[in-house]
Amino acid sequence: MAQHLIRFLAALLAAALVAGCAAPQPNAGITGTGVVQSIAEAREGDATKATVGAIGGALVGGWLGSQVGGGSGQTIATAAGAMAGGAVGGSAAGNASAALVWHVAVRFEDGIDRVLVVRERPNFRPGDRVTVFNGAIVRTP
Repeated sequence: MAQHLIRFLAALLAAALVAGCAAPQPNAGITGTGVVQSIAEAREGDATKATVGAIGGALVGGWLGSQVGGGSGQTIATAAGAMAGGAVGGSAAGNASAALVWHVAVRFEDGIDRVLVVRERPNFRPGDRVTVFNGAIVRTP
């Protein structure tokens, strides 16, 4: 039973790594000119790293749980260890990988407000006119 759980979790880990590699950029395809409405600083965790941490924690917790007792008690300990390890691993990896980002609200000339996420400290302020090309924001002189 424990071997099947470990194989299943290893397959999940591989799937999470592949899915994380294909993650699109958050602002991809957004282009136009407009005026900055607001800028908010935030911490943003990496979902892929949190997922990998959760799966890794579940693997270790499941393995440790499988070392306890025998029979149905061992199965329960394996499952409990996997759940606890997954929770701890996901939380630790998500917090450790949190990065500082800025949410920039821009009102475009078409009248639509969009919030873009930028990873570098903005060199513009609310009220500044900007040009956005494929998600990159540049202050318009």
